[in-house]
Amino acid sequence: MSEQKQAAWRPWLVFFGCCVLSFVGFGLIVNTPGLYFATLGKELSVSRAQIALASSIMAATGAITMLFAGRIMKRIDSRLLISLCIAATALIFFAQSFFGRLWQFYLSFGLIGIVYVIPISLAPSVLLANWFENKLGMVMGIALGLSGIGGTVFNPIVSSFITTLGWRTSYRITAIIIALCILPFSMFVFKFRPDETRGEVAYGHTAVAVTKDDGIPAELPGLTAKQAYRTPAFVLLVVVSVLLQIVAALVQHVSGYELSRGLTLDQGAVVVSGIMFGAAIGKATIGILLDKIHTKFVLALYGLLGLAGWGLMALVVTPTVATLSGFLAGLGQGVVLVALPWLIRKSFGQRDYSEILSIVSMFGAVTSAVAVTLHGMVFDVTGSYVPSLIGNVVLYVIAIGAAIVAYTMRPVATAQQAAKPAVTAAARPVAHVGK
Repeated sequence: MSEQKQAAWRPWLVFFGCCVLSFVGFGLIVNTPGLYFATLGKELSVSRAQIALASSIMAATGAITMLFAGRIMKRIDSRLLISLCIAATALIFFAQSFFGRLWQFYLSFGLIGIVYVIPISLAPSVLLANWFENKLGMVMGIALGLSGIGGTVFNPIVSSFITTLGWRTSYRITAIIIALCILPFSMFVFKFRPDETRGEVAYGHTAVAVTKDDGIPAELPGLTAKQAYRTPAFVLLVVVSVLLQIVAALVQHVSGYELSRGLTLDQGAVVVSGIMFGAAIGKATIGILLDKIHTKFVLALYGLLGLAGWGLMALVVTPTVATLSGFLAGLGQGVVLVALPWLIRKSFGQRDYSEILSIVSMFGAVTSAVAVTLHGMVFDVTGSYVPSLIGNVVLYVIAIGAAIVAYTMRPVATAQQAAKPAVTAAARPVAHVGK
C-alpha cells in the first residue's frame, strides 16, 4: 500500500482502535470491578461497604489525575503514554490475583484510578477530535457508545469466570485480555495527531496549514486552555457537566427505587439494563445527528428524551413502562457522554482540547462521586427517591439551556467570524482527505 493510501486510512485505524479501547478497556476496567466485591468480601472477611470503598478510592484518584492528564497527554507521545497506562493497568489486575489483604486492594484501585484516566476517559475523545474534522460526531458517538456495550458483554463473561474458575484466575484472564486487545493499537496506531510532513491529515481536512516565517508549523487552531477558562462558554459547559453528572448518579439507585415501588429485584435489573441500552443507542445516534442536524435542535431533542424518562419513572410503576422510562433516560445520557466532548471541541478548537476536556471531566467526576451519596441522603430524609427524580427533570432543563447558550457563545465561531486571514506566501495547501 502506498504512503498516500496509508495516510488516507490512518484516521479510520485510529477510529477502530478507539472502538476497541472503549469496548474492551471501559468494559473491563470500569464496568467489571464491582463483580468481585461479594466474593472478595467473603474471602477477606470484611463488609461489602469496606470492599466497595476501593471503587471510591479509584474514583478519587482518577478525579485528581484529571487535573493533569490533559497536559500530560499533550507533552508525551500518546503511543508511549497510552501503552504504559494500559500495561500498568493489566499488571495491576494480574497482581490483584495474588492479594490477600484489604489494604492491598485499596492501594491497587488507587493506582488504577491514576493510570486508567488517560487511555479510557480522555484518549478516545481526544484522538478522534484530532483525526476527524468531518464526521466527528458520528465517530465519537459510535466509539464512546461501545463502552456501554462492552459492559453488557463482559459483565456476564467475568461473572462466569469468577463462578467457574475463581476470582484469582478471573483477574489474570482479565489482565491478559486487556493487554492483548489494546496494546497493539496503543503502540502502533494511537498517534496524538496527524503528521502533515508525512502526508497525514485529519479526515475531511480542507484548510491550509500555515507556517511561521521561520518555516516552523504554527500552533493548532483554537484557544489556549488559559484563554478558554476565562470564557462564559467554558463556565457554562462545566455547569452542564456538573448538572448532568448529578442526574446520571441516580442510575445507581434505580434498582433500589423500583424495589421500593413494588417491583421485584429482577424487574428492577431490567430497568437498569434499559438505561444501559438506551445510553449505548443515545451515544451513537446523538453523534450522528450532531454531524447532520442543527446542534441546538439535537441538544433540545435529547434533553427532552432524558427528562421525559426520569419524569415518567417518577409517575409510573408498571414493569413495562418503567423499562421504557429507563430507556428514555439512557438516551438522554448521550448529551453528557458525547455531545459535551463534541461541544468542547467546537467551542475551543483543537489547540488545547485534551487539557480543557480533562478539566471539565474532572468537575464531572468529582460531582458524580458526591452525587451518589446525595441521592442516598435524599432517600434517607424523605423516604422516597421521587424528589431526586423530579430534581433530575429540573436539572435537565437547566443543563440543556446552558449547553445551547454555550454553543451560541462558542469562542471559536466568534473568532472565525471576526477575522478571516488571507492565505499568505508562507501558507501551503494541504491535501484534501475524506470526501
